[in-house]
Amino acid sequence: MQSWSQADVITQLQTGTYPTTQKELAYYEQKQKFPIYPFVEVRKIQSNSATTDITKVAEEQTFEIRFYMKYTAPESVEEANRIATENELLARITAKDWIPTGVIQLENKQWSTQIIDDQIYGSKSVLRFSIRDIDTTSGSGLIGVDDKLELNSGIAGTFQIQILGLNTNQGFTMDPHFNDTREKIYDPNQLTKFGEFTISYENTNAIQTAIKAINDLGVTNNGKYIRGKTSDGTLQTEQFSFLIGNTTTSGTYGDIERATTTFYATGTW
Repeated sequence: MQSWSQADVITQLQTGTYPTTQKELAYYEQKQKFPIYPFVEVRKIQSNSATTDITKVAEEQTFEIRFYMKYTAPESVEEANRIATENELLARITAKDWIPTGVIQLENKQWSTQIIDDQIYGSKSVLRFSIRDIDTTSGSGLIGVDDKLELNSGIAGTFQIQILGLNTNQGFTMDPHFNDTREKIYDPNQLTKFGEFTISYENTNAIQTAIKAINDLGVTNNGKYIRGKTSDGTLQTEQFSFLIGNTTTSGTYGDIERATTTFYATGTW
């Protein structure tokens, strides 16, 4: 996992557009003994750390963004400015595509604020955020985040589905029987040659419409099964002609609806 520095975070924060009163925000990588308000401190409070089990390595690093401001206008005005500044600081962190790019394994962001009533009257707000990356312990395992299914390959309207859950079926079914000495014998019976893929994914109107349009045609659709990267970083891609089977959806109040569809590979292209 790439090790991000305090300077990297400051560079990202400096791309923000802040309220008029905060335009001259100063940025520091250490605690200020004689501060000039308003200012931001960025500290890396957890260097790259790793948790390892038999299948995966989870690497994580954590930063704190500490925003200090002095209240010189009516408190209602300063509070509005504080909230607007916090929102923009958070937006800058959210907008950054941290490594691994294009992937969110875990990004945790949380503000806390306390009033300063000492030599000055103001506030101190702390945004703590963590970035996590997942890799395989062996170095050769396939990571699910890279698994996708592509449909309408090679024609207008090509789209990919990020796979959240996957079950595949390929090969022979086996019929068992017993011989005269009561040994159990297996005979291959039905062959699923290319595979059946049952995938779960985030349900969207666009995906629903595209899959329905393919189903309504009643013909095979050229697509790609894209799997996790090999040790050299190359994605594994298999090209199949699919028939689309049954789709079920599930959702709960306060969560994202998921759909599950079975794709039947009838050949390659």
